Formats: sequence, structure tokens, C-alpha cells
Amino acid sequence: MTPAPMPQQLDAIVAEAARVTGAPVAFVSLVDSEGEEIKASRGWNVTTLPAACGFARKIAGASDVVIIPDATLDLRFSAHPLVIGQPNIRFFSGVPLVDEGQFVGALCVVDRTPRTLATDQVAALRLLARQVVREFEVARRMGELEERFREFFEQTDDLVMSISNTGHLVHSNETVFNTLGFSREELSADSLERFIDEEQRHDFRTTLANVFESAEPRVMETVFVTSSGRRLAVEGSLRPRVVGGVAMMVRVIFRDITERKQFEADLGNARDAALDAARVKTQFLTNVSHEVRTPMNGIIGMLDLLAATPMNEEQRDYAAQAKQSADHLLAIVNNILYVSNVEAGGLGSSNVDFDLYRLLYRVTEVIRIGALGKDVEVSLEYNQSLPAILRGQQSRLRQIITNLMDNAIKFTESGRVVLRVAQQTETETHRVIRFEVCDTGAGISPENRLLLFEKFSQVESGSTRRHQGTGLGLATARHLVEMLGGLIDVDSTPGEGSTFWFTIPFPKQAHGRNPIASSDLDFKGKRVILVDHLPTSRKTLLHYLSNSWEMRVDVVENGAAALAMLRRNAELDRVQAVIYDQMRDLDHLAFAREVRADSGIASTSLVHILGIGAPANREAMRKAGINAFIARPAGQSDLFDALAVAFAQDAIPLARPAAQPLDSRPKPALVTADMKKRVRVLLAEDNFLNAKLTMQQLQKLGYDADSVPNGKEAVDAIANGAYSIVLMDCQMPIMDGYQATLEIRRIDNQRGDRRRIIAMTANALPGDREKCLAAGMDDYLSKPTKHEELESALARCFG
Repeated sequence: MTPAPMPQQLDAIVAEAARVTGAPVAFVSLVDSEGEEIKASRGWNVTTLPAACGFARKIAGASDVVIIPDATLDLRFSAHPLVIGQPNIRFFSGVPLVDEGQFVGALCVVDRTPRTLATDQVAALRLLARQVVREFEVARRMGELEERFREFFEQTDDLVMSISNTGHLVHSNETVFNTLGFSREELSADSLERFIDEEQRHDFRTTLANVFESAEPRVMETVFVTSSGRRLAVEGSLRPRVVGGVAMMVRVIFRDITERKQFEADLGNARDAALDAARVKTQFLTNVSHEVRTPMNGIIGMLDLLAATPMNEEQRDYAAQAKQSADHLLAIVNNILYVSNVEAGGLGSSNVDFDLYRLLYRVTEVIRIGALGKDVEVSLEYNQSLPAILRGQQSRLRQIITNLMDNAIKFTESGRVVLRVAQQTETETHRVIRFEVCDTGAGISPENRLLLFEKFSQVESGSTRRHQGTGLGLATARHLVEMLGGLIDVDSTPGEGSTFWFTIPFPKQAHGRNPIASSDLDFKGKRVILVDHLPTSRKTLLHYLSNSWEMRVDVVENGAAALAMLRRNAELDRVQAVIYDQMRDLDHLAFAREVRADSGIASTSLVHILGIGAPANREAMRKAGINAFIARPAGQSDLFDALAVAFAQDAIPLARPAAQPLDSRPKPALVTADMKKRVRVLLAEDNFLNAKLTMQQLQKLGYDADSVPNGKEAVDAIANGAYSIVLMDCQMPIMDGYQATLEIRRIDNQRGDRRRIIAMTANALPGDREKCLAAGMDDYLSKPTKHEELESALARCFG
């Protein structure tokens, strides 16, 4: 039988039928095997009709609205019990109801008085009958959905429950009983709380109470305990059934998450194991760093001392080759440690403002020195339209370029290696800069390109390969480029060379015209003369002066031209500073003396540009009247600081440049022999060879020093002797350097004194310097320690 719609829908339809036809009675009658069932009626309180008294069957064959003005005159109704007897029906009109091609009943209107229907009434009745059929369709579909839901409800593996505000189970599917192993009576007799793990009961009770109180759904996890004692972890959303703003019942579908919880637990254990492995790896790297660097310190240090002794040419060559091999070995160790820390995420780098040209120039100069002995020209091609200052991770960029250029030098026997830098694209917020390292080496075949950027891989392999290395340089470069959000690849032709390129996006600077140095000084509008015989350097300095600081710059060729311009403008529009290098016609000191000797231009500030590697004779420059100097390659911050000093000559007559010559290490402060005699140095070092080496270095430097083999003896020596400087190894027996430093600082506090403690350790991983300083040390030297590094660290004690 066709399912009937909800009563309220049919009641509305029959009421409308009675209204539009003006009939006192309207009803929907559905036929069945025993008669007819009245599904909805208006003006007639009847629910069923026997077959003899039915109306719908009388018009079963009709295709449209049937109108009978007087039933007594119609053969179909003249003998009808309700026509010849009470209630004496005379008028009848009905519309057959056909659902899915089958006659199911009729929409009927009746009256005791003979009558007929107007055309619009017939049309309305026809439309209402169609609406009844549509309601049948809706009811049928709802029935199908209910059946499907009932099937899902019973067959799903989830636990479907309805729970009262007391926590009792009101209704559930069979899965609940099958899964938990309890009968319906057992689960309904007591609160569900009894079937939940003891540790979870309070949370279940609290969450259920919150849902009933707030009438809002809550997601919860809990654990059921089955009849067999198995723990079943479930998750579900408690949704209240709200009537009149009050939660009457809570429905929930609990899903079994036992396997997921086990997976999460296993994942957590794996994570803990990975963290433990990382800690072990870090400790291993620390130990490797220390154990490898300790003998390396002795090897390199002894070779340095050997090189300072009288030797014949053959011996000196042997020593130089041994020193070169030791340095190469140290570089390999450093690269391995670097890559391991990159993988562990231990190499942090922050964004800073930096001078890109200066960075590239320095890397190129270092690589040029490394290429000595090969017929290879190393050069830099820099697009001057790039901004002077970029913001990014300078140290990582330096590492990438160094690795790529080292690789190019290694595989290029003759020809050239060029670093090219230019802007590739630009957006409103970023500019993408492309870096290319081009060489004329052997080139790379297409099949070997796939191995290039993999760790520990070599294009040449086996025992016959000519080029040594760990295969980490390019892998490290790729890793760092990707960390910076860039791309890296290589274009190569075998026999013709290779071009390794990468691109990095750099954010645009909102204050792009400002220098790195922060100062309230305003150079805008000041007039300066620039004398620089190197075109690239001249173009860079001109960019800083004109574009960055909006100064007025006159570029002249030599000292005579600069003097003439100074004198010509001595009265009006005076030149306020001259920035000059070693000029062809005048020595830099002679030029300064010429300026200072002329009262008309004597107040002009002078900034001298030192050549690469040229010594800085501060005393001579000071006497000649030079206000400040900078060393090539001059960065923007260096030039800014030098000009700031030059324009404030009364306060600071001469500035020390921020940049030192590329091929020399930072020069130590001037320490006289008398100053060295007034201090005693204590060396705490457990390694005999390293102790011997350092003591010999100290002796050559002119320091009075003693040595102890561990931290405990160092503390005792400090307590009993007058040592001003302590060179402290960090890993020693009995008491390590960190604990010894703490004990020495305690002695210092008691005496109201503070001696200088310099860490001298083979620990060279990121964070080791900070660890030493945090322990109370003042300075840090990483082994192997070069002679000049030790000299500089000791000189800083007098600063």
C-alpha cells in the first residue's frame, strides 16, 4: 500500500478542497483489500469505509475530475448505501489519485444538495489532487530513508546510544550489546558510568552534565570496559535533543578509536626514541668534534711552530704540504659536523641587514686565494642596479656560495670561475636574485646530474677518482637554498663546463635608502670628492654616497685635481670631505699634508681607502691629518662609520675600520713587553701534546705561563697563585672546564677581583661558544688554535 503522508499535510489539502468547492465534506480515501481508508477528512469523522460504501473505487477508471451533480441519477451511485440512506448524499466529485502508474484512491468532495462545479473549482481540485500524489512521493522517500537509517543504525560498527540526564541508556543499536557483551537489561538497569573505566568516569559524568546544562553539543573521549575486561577507547559527539530550550535526552554515536590510540601511543614512543637518538647523535658529534680536533690542534700547531724554525727548501716544502693536508682534513671534519647539524635543525640563522656586494667580494677573494697554483681566473660580475643593502640570512648565503665556488675550483684545471649576480624578478614585496657560478671545467653528463645534490655522492666514484672530497658541499648548498625558499640546479655540457645557479627571494626594505649603521647623522646634501682608481669600487662607493645618502659627489682622477677643486670651492659651496685611495700622483700621506697646510681647506675631512692587504699605519695617518680610513672592499656600514668619525673629528680623531683586509686576520691590539710581564697565564689542558704546543706558543709570544692537567688543579693554582689570565680546556678529567670556571668565579667574588678566562676547546658545534660564555668564561677559542688567534685573544685581555 502506498505510504500516507504526515496527517497535517493531507488535512491542509482536504480543508482547501472543501473551501474552493464550497462542499461541507472533503476527504482523501485510499483503497485496500477490505475497503477504503480515510487518511484525512474535513466535515466528516470517518476513518474507514467498507467496500460497499466506498467512493474511490467508483471512479477507478477515470482519468480526470469526475462530477456527479445528483448521485441518485448516476448508475455508479444510485444504489450506494450512503446515497439511498443517511446521510443522503446527492452531489459527488472526485479526482483519481495515481501513484507510480497505479490507482491508489481519490480526493473526494460530497454534499447533500445536488449541484455542480465551476471551471476554476475543477482546476483547483485537479491541482490539489496532484499535491496529494506529491505528498505520497515524499512519504515514500522518507520511508525509504527511514528504512536505510534503521538498517545503518542496526548494522553500523559504531555504538549508537540515547542517554537520559541520569546517565541511563534509553535506546541503542544492537552493536552496543554485541560489542560491550552486556544484555539490554544489564545496560539499562544502571547508569552507563558503571561500564566506563574508573579513571574516565569523572570526565564522562562532568561532560554529560555540561551537555544537559548548556543544551550544546560536546565532543568527548572515554573508555568502556567490556564484559570480558577489554578496554575499548571511543570518541563521539554528545548532541542534546532540545524541547522548549531544555535538553531532554542526549544522542551520541561512539566510534572505536582503540587502534588509533595505540597508533598515537606508538608514534609518541617513536618520537621519544627519535629525540633520544638525536640527543645521542648530538653527544656523539660533540665527542667526535672534540676527539678529532684535539689531535688536529697538535698537528697544525706543531706544523706552525716547525715552519718558524730554520729549514732547507725541501723540508719547508714537506712542512707546507703537511700543513695543507691538515687544513684540508679539518675542513672535511667541519663540513661533516655542519651537515649533521643542518639535518638536526641545530643551525639557527636570523635575518639581518647586510651588504651583498661586500659579502660576495670577500667570498670571491678567499676563493681566489684557494685557486693559487691553478691556471684559473676567479672573478665577480655584480649587477650594480641591485640594492646596496639586503635583508636575509647572510651566513647561510655565504655558505652556499662558498660551497659552489669551492666545487667549481676543484673541477676546473684551467680557464675561469665566475660568480654572476643579478635580479631575476620583482614583486611588490620581494625581489628574486639569481646567483650563478660558471666554470670551464670538465662538465657533467645528464645521467650524473641526478647524483649531484645528494649527500656523500660523487660524480667520480671508486678508487680511481682524481678529485677528493666527502660529497657534502653541493648537498649542503641545496639544503640551505631550500631552507631559504629558493631553487637550485645546474646547466652543464660535458667538456665545456658547468653553471650552478640558485635563486633566493629577499624581502624589500621599507627603509631601503637607509644605511646599516643607525645614527642620527644626516649626510644629505653634504658635498664630497671621491678619488678611486678601481672602477668597480668607485661605482659602489658612488652608489652609497649618492643614492643611499643623497650626498653631492664630485669624482676626480687624482690628487692634483682634488686639491684644485678644494681650493676653487673654498669660499662658496665648500667641499666637506675627500674620500681617496692611493693616488698615482700623490702619496696618501702627502695629500693629507697638502690639505692641512692650506688654511683655506685645512678643515676638510679626509677618509683614506686602504688597498687590499695594505697595512694600516695609524700613527702616520694621524700625524698627516687623516681623520678615518676604510679597507677594501668597503661596505656601506664601514663607509658610514668612517664618514661619521670624519665629520666628528673633534670627538674621535681616527676610526678603526670595521672591515679588515681580506687576506689577513684581525690585528691584535698593541701589547707591549712590559704589559706582558705584568701578567701570568695559567693553562689548564689535559692533552700533553696540546699543552706542550700552547706553552711553546705562549713562550714565543713573551708570556710567563704555567700548565696544569685538569680543572681541579687549575682551581687550586688560582687559589694559591696570582694568575691574571686562564686558558681553559673544557673537557678534562677530575673536574671539567665549566665546573672549574664556576669555582674560579666563586674565588673571584670572595676576593673582589675578576681574572680573564679564555675557553680553549675542541668543542666547535653551534652553541658551544654560548655555553662557555654562560659558564662565566670571557672569550672562546676553537681548536685547532692558530698562533695569531691565540695572540689576538690574549691581546683582548688588555682592551
